[in-house]
Amino acid sequence: MTERTGEDPSDAPTAGDATVDDRVADEAAPTTVTPKVTRSKAANAAADANADTIAPDTAKPAATAGPASGSTPSVINIEHGGLDVARAERVSVNRGGITTVDATTVDLRQGGITRVDARDVSVMQGGIAIARADRVSTQMSAVALAVTGEAKLDRSFVRAMFARDVTFEQGGVWNLAAARVTFKRPSLAGIVIAAKVDGDVRTILDWRGAIAFGAVAGILVGILRRR
Repeated sequence: MTERTGEDPSDAPTAGDATVDDRVADEAAPTTVTPKVTRSKAANAAADANADTIAPDTAKPAATAGPASGSTPSVINIEHGGLDVARAERVSVNRGGITTVDATTVDLRQGGITRVDARDVSVMQGGIAIARADRVSTQMSAVALAVTGEAKLDRSFVRAMFARDVTFEQGGVWNLAAARVTFKRPSLAGIVIAAKVDGDVRTILDWRGAIAFGAVAGILVGILRRR
């Protein structure tokens, strides 16, 4: 019998054997798997619904943005107050006052405006010093000077008015120049110069009287200057 003096090369594991053993060991060893957290579509929908329900309670209300710098506001409302200049699409005044108004529509109730330039002006129990508009409507009010296309006055007084079409429900006017004037109820007028006048009105001077008055006044002034 021959005694082995060293390791037999045949007993040493080959590279292929080592690979097989390692593979077997790896397959025998327990595998640790980290579970991946997933949510079903139903869970996602429920979470989104809860978020939508909670959001209105916790979210702060958004502040109303004011008009950008240099832009014109759409509406200005004044009640029991005053303002120097008002420029907007619509200006509404209730028991207040404004010095100058530039707007499309003006609604004045129990207040006063020094000067207004608009498309439509409506006044109830108020007063306007100077009004220039396409349409002017007054009720139990007073206007010092009005330049308008169409005017409707009800129980109101106008110091001077230049218009295309004027309708008086009842009231008075001191100086009136218009293409057509209609007095639906007995009214009082100072000087009326119009192409057509309808209705019951008592005038101090009509256009003929105004011309005669002007001629007489001119003569008197000329005589006084000669002296």
